[in-house]
Parts: sequence; C-alpha cells; structure tokens
Amino acid sequence: MALAWQSPVYLERKRLLERLPEEPGFAIHLEAPAGFGKSVLAGQLAVQLGLRTLWASSLLGEPRSLLAKALALPQEVPWGGVVEALRAEPTVVVLEDLTGTEDLSPLLRTLPCLLVLASRKPLPYPELPKLLAEGRLVHLKAVDLAFTLEEARLLFAGKEGYEEAHRATGGWPLPLFLSALTGSPPEPMALIQGLKESLSPEEFQEGLLLAALPHLPFALARPETESLFQKGLLRRLSEGYALHPLLKEMAKRSLRKEVQEAVRQSATRLPPLLLAEAYWEVGLEGDLLDLLERPITLPIPAERLLEWEHLLRRGGPRAHLRLGEALAQCGRKEGLSLLEKLAESEADKDPALALTALGHLAYYFSETLLGKDLSRARTYLEKGLELVPRVKPELAGRFLNDVAQVPFAEGKPEEAARLLEEALRYLPPESPYRIAPLVNLALLRFELRGSLGERIQALEEALRLMEEHMPQNIPGHLRDLGWLHLLLGQREKARTYLERAAQTPGSPLASLEAKMLLAHLEGDAEALTRHVAQAELWETPYLVERGRALLAELKKDPGILEGLSGFFPSLTRALLQKDPGLLPPYPESREERLLWHAARYSLLREEGDLEALLALTDAREGILPGLLPLETLPRKRPELARAYPLLEVLRLGWKEAIALRLPEIPPLKVEVVGRFHVENPLGPVELRGKAKEVFALLLLGLPREEVAFALWPDLSEEAALNNLYVWLARIRKLLEPWGVLTYLGEEGLARVTSDLEALEEALVQENAEEVLRLYQEPLFPGLDHPHLDRKREEVFHRVRTLFLKRREPRFLERLLELDPLDEEALIPLVESCLSQGQRARARKLLEHYRKRLWEELGERPSPRVEALFRTL
Repeated sequence: MALAWQSPVYLERKRLLERLPEEPGFAIHLEAPAGFGKSVLAGQLAVQLGLRTLWASSLLGEPRSLLAKALALPQEVPWGGVVEALRAEPTVVVLEDLTGTEDLSPLLRTLPCLLVLASRKPLPYPELPKLLAEGRLVHLKAVDLAFTLEEARLLFAGKEGYEEAHRATGGWPLPLFLSALTGSPPEPMALIQGLKESLSPEEFQEGLLLAALPHLPFALARPETESLFQKGLLRRLSEGYALHPLLKEMAKRSLRKEVQEAVRQSATRLPPLLLAEAYWEVGLEGDLLDLLERPITLPIPAERLLEWEHLLRRGGPRAHLRLGEALAQCGRKEGLSLLEKLAESEADKDPALALTALGHLAYYFSETLLGKDLSRARTYLEKGLELVPRVKPELAGRFLNDVAQVPFAEGKPEEAARLLEEALRYLPPESPYRIAPLVNLALLRFELRGSLGERIQALEEALRLMEEHMPQNIPGHLRDLGWLHLLLGQREKARTYLERAAQTPGSPLASLEAKMLLAHLEGDAEALTRHVAQAELWETPYLVERGRALLAELKKDPGILEGLSGFFPSLTRALLQKDPGLLPPYPESREERLLWHAARYSLLREEGDLEALLALTDAREGILPGLLPLETLPRKRPELARAYPLLEVLRLGWKEAIALRLPEIPPLKVEVVGRFHVENPLGPVELRGKAKEVFALLLLGLPREEVAFALWPDLSEEAALNNLYVWLARIRKLLEPWGVLTYLGEEGLARVTSDLEALEEALVQENAEEVLRLYQEPLFPGLDHPHLDRKREEVFHRVRTLFLKRREPRFLERLLELDPLDEEALIPLVESCLSQGQRARARKLLEHYRKRLWEELGERPSPRVEALFRTL
C-alpha cells in the first residue's frame, strides 16, 4: 500500500530524521519493542522525501508478493522483477514486523530503493553487517528512538508533568505520547501484551523479577538483563539495573502472581538483603518472615525494619532481636526492653542470640544519644562475658567490640583498648567485622595521643568495607567524618559527609545530628529549629543540647539555652555573652578540650590556649581553621595561617602569610577567545581601556619596550616607557590586590593560563576536537591593534587548515559558520552528504551558498560547484 503519513499530533523527530539517508541505495533498520515509534518515524521520513512509498507488514504475507501486488505485478513474479520495478522510480519501501525468517537477500544485495526495516528483535540477515561496514545502513535501536527530555517537553506542548512522565517511562514513546494526550497513564495490559510479543520468554521472566526489585546488581545480571537494557526497558543506575517505574507498576498491578512466582524462583540467585526487599515489595510476607528468622547477617536499615514492625512482632526470637536493635537505633527505648527479654529468655536456649542482645544493651546503655545508664551497661557487659566461651569466635569478637564502649564511656580507655585487642584476637583474619575494632582503636589513640589523622583514615577505610555487613554504622561514621573535617575547617568536605550521613538509612539519631550540623553550616535556622524539635520529640537529651547550642550560636540568642547546663550549652553561652566565667568545667574528652581552649582563646586571646590547641592533636596548626577565625591569630606568627583556606588569607591581605604560600596561589585565568575575561583567585578582574590593551599585548609575549612603542609610537622611548610603568602599576593592583608580586613581574606576565594558549597547543597537536571546542570569534574582542589583527589572522588560518585536513562534516560545518562563502569547506561537506544518501541536505547547502554568494558579492558559483548542482 502507498501511505501518506501526516498528522499534527505526532512530534517530528528532527534529531532522528537528520541521521537517516534520503535516497535509494541505502537501508535503515529500526529495532525496538512495540510502542517505540518505528512506524511514525518511517512515515515522517516518507513525507519529508515525497517519494513513492510502499508499505508492507510481514504479518500480512511474504514481503516479495506484497510488494509485487503494490507494484501491480503478478504475485508470483520473482525478486528480479520486483527489483526492476522498484528501480523504475525513486521509492521508499517500509517493511514492518520482520522476524528474520523472511527472504530479503535479493532486495538487500541490490537496494533498488530506500529500504526501511522495522523489527522488534535483531535481524539475522547476513547482508546487514556488510551494509553497516560500507556506511549504507543506519541502525537505530530503542535507546535511540526513546524520547529525550527536551522532546518530551515539546510533546507535552507547555503542559506540566513532562519531566515526571519522562522519568516514569524512560522515554518510551507510546506511553509518553498517551500520557501527553490524555493526561493519565496508558492502559497497562495492552502495553504488557505488546511487550510480551516483543521479548523472548527469558527476557519477559527477567522483567517480571525486576518489577519486584529496587535494582539488580550488575554482578547478578544475565544476558537477558543486558538485552532488556539494550531495548530501552531498563535504566542503568550506579548500583545496578532497574525497570522503568511505569513498567514496574504495570507488572505488579496486572501480573502480581507471575511477579511473585518469579521472585520465588530467584530465591537462590538473589542475596538475602535483596530477596527480603523483593518479598516485601510483592506481598510475600510469610516468605519474608521465614527469611528474617534465619541466623544470617541481614544488614537491613533500621528505618526499613520499622516499616515491617507489625510483621516482626508476629515473628520469633530473631525477628524480635532485629526489631529491638532497630527500635534502639531509632531512639525508641522500648527496643531496649525487647532486647532485655531476649537476653534473659535465650541465655540457655540460644547463647549466640542472647549474647548479641547483651552486646546491643551494653552499647546503647553507654551511648550519649539514648541517655547513659553506665551501671546497667556494665551489668550487661559482665553477663555477656560469661557467654563468650559458648559462641563462635566471630560473634565473640563482635560482642567484645560493642561492649568496649562501656569502659570508654566510664573514662577507662585502657580497659576499652584491652577489650578491642581481644576482639581482634577472636575475629578471624578474613572477617569483615575486624574493621569496627580497628576504627575504635583509632578513636582511643586519638583520645590518648591526639592522633587525628589516623582516626580520619580509619573512618574512611571503614566506609569502603562496611556497606555489606554493617550498614547501620555508616551514618555515624559519615557524621564523625563530617564533624572532624569541620574541626579542620574543611567545610566542603564536611558538607559532603554530612549530606551523605543525613540521607543514609541505618541510624536515625546519627543522621539527625548530621542534619543539625549541616543546617548550622549552611546558616539555615529554620531547618535547625525543625531538627531540634525532632530531638525533643524523641526525648534524646544530648541531641536537644547539641541542637539548641548550634541554634543559639546561629541566632546569637543565649535565651535559647535557658534551662540547659551541659557542655555545649555552657560553652555557647560563654561565647555569646563574652564571659569566660561561664565556660564549663575543663572536660576530659580531647575533642571537647579542643572546643574549650578555642572558646577561651576567642574570649581572652591568651597564647597559652593557642599553644594548647596546637599540642592537642597531631594536626598542629591544621586544627585552627575550624576553631578560630583567621583574623584572631597573632600577626607575629604567619606560619599559623598555613592551614587556612588560601582565599581567606588573600582577602585578609596578610602579606607575611601570603608570602609563605605563594606557590599555592592558582594561576591567573584569562579568556580572549570569543570573550575578554580575566580572573584571579578572588574573582573577575575588570580591565578597561588602555589597561586592557597593555594586558593583551603582554599576553602575546611582547617585551616591555615593544609594548611601549606599539601603544605610544609618537613619544620618545623614555616617555613611552614611563607611561607603560604607570599602567603596569595600575594593572598590578587589579591583578594582585593582596600586595605580593604574583602575576606581573619585570619580565612580563607569569603564572597565567589562557584559552588562547590552550587553543594554540591543540593546534600544534592537531587535536581538531579540542580546537572545535575552543575556537570562537572574535579573538581579543573589543580591541583594535595591528598586533592583535595579525594574531587573529594567524590563528584563523591555522584552524581552517586543520579542519580542511580532517574533512569531517562537523569541522566543515564549523568553517561554513565562520565563513559561509568558504568553497573549500563547502564542496567536501556536500560530497559527504551525497555519500550518505542525504541529497536534500546537499541541495540545501548548495542553494544557500549560491544565494549568499550572489547577494554579498554579485558572483556566480565556480564550475566545480555548478557541476555538483547538475549531479543533483
């Protein structure tokens, strides 16, 4: 059948149409599941070309006989007759619903037409690889046919929701189009049926499983997983493959039993944590409870376990153990009661379970976040030690690590260290749980010797190892790293860790403290007020005091601290009221001593406190930026400014401190290609008038005498140089406002990075891609001088030479943008279009050139251009 495909409701796919050939002798293969717009694209191509179009579906018969009928030939005519009839007139042939079993070899070998092949699966025709290698086949898959976000915006024509719809469908055209048309999701069963017909049984089964998973790790992917991704039905996330949300919801709603069965069949394939999520996602609560009762490690975040609380309460001892710890991690003391019952009831029946409960109890009763009860914590420690000989070494080591918190909180670091060292003796060398006592030993060494660097390193190494086995510890580690980097004044590093701690599930109390520190760092009093209210709701005294102290400091309001007498409120009250008599008693914790001496120095400026700060950690002056403002340091000690952000030192203009850090000052950034922009570390530098000219000539590398002569040719050498020195002094003040010689010396400019330098280096290396990215016109905009004119001509000539040498379309197109009458760029570009079957585009380029040549110069094209016209 001949088909005219024009409809105002379909979005023209210009991005794709530009990639397609336009004349006989070429083939196009559109391979994608149902609903990816293969027919629409083929129809739009046919309308654009205006050629005779023959359209056939292999579902209606064998392609040869269908084409013969459309060409008014006998249906029994062999392929030779069909090929000759197609050659008689430029024709587009669209063959849809191909399976790969059709006999198309004569058509593919001769290509008497522009041939469009549409299929839902790969086609095995042996001619296709050869055509692809010859550049005569364009192969578009689902990933190409999927709508981009910009195309989705155009499809929705100003209506809201296009971003959400694009995210849900992954750019799958059919449901996206229906959503734009109706304002609601498409009917699921029709789409699922279309997908089922497009996929192999193995692919469809894999899709059912993925409907139950948040993601499938790359290590667990199979060939059918990769195939689903290639067909555009999966997203590739950082953690693995995920089904597009729309498909997931459709499958769970319409094929729930099939999805449940797919999960059960994959029980041995999936790791326990992922299997637990799949069971919950598809409503297999009995299977989930059986899994939670197994004596295996299941690092499920506490917040997630609390979402399953009703289910866990129906379970046995291990489900109760998991629930008890989750409740405690979330600040709910009822979890401790649950753990106490288990410790008592299971001591004889299951010593491993009882010891785990005792370890949790000893830890949480010695934790500041839940309100300390050290006597009860000590009791549970002693009870647990009696059970240690009755359990496996790894569990004993984990218990000893947990209970080391008790003597540490009691102020007995030596006993804590002994317990941690014993834990390491119990834990096998290959155990992932060794990282916890190693981190805790680093904390002890910080308390005993001030080893701050070792503590940070241990925490960072732990993060890389604990994701699989101890995710509940991750938020606390991230919070600690954020806080330690705050102490070091490394605000951006601190922000990164605190943001991760705030968003990472596993320990809501640690996450809440991280949110408080982050809100204080960002000066967000409103958010900090909300976090303090949350702490009060959870009845966690430490977090209430910590949060209120941060809020009082942010608002400069000591009234917020009324009724509070802990360390942080007392310290903040003394600073706000500028009264050293209000400082809290000298603390035992090394971390608190840092804050105490910093507060006292801020109030009294006594160098004894400064020396104490330097002696408290191995970071020495590195600890000062997070504790003291730069301007409070004594000016006779510029070496103390070494750890402060360089920009702070430059802004302060402390010359002695700047001189010590001169090698650290970044180069001057200069842009003269397309725009004139100069920037030092403090920001943009405004150069105007003569200063701009002087700077530009210095950037070209001209010596001072030549610059003076170039700018003041009518003056004597002495007068011209005097003028130049005046302008150099002005420029230096602009470039180096901190008053230390940095960029402009006796020999001219130094320590400068410029886009012109990068462009010239790319030209030397013949890196055409980089030249294409960098080169813009004009060079040195806004300036007019013979030296600069010569440079402009030289650079353009080198760019043009390189682009003509490469002869690739994008380089030739750029030359025509720069000079629309550049015939040497036009001809190879037109020839390239013709070699790819893009005759309409070639004609358009030639017509534009001929018109412009006549309008601007009143000239006719050269014989070579005219010859190209005649071939079209």
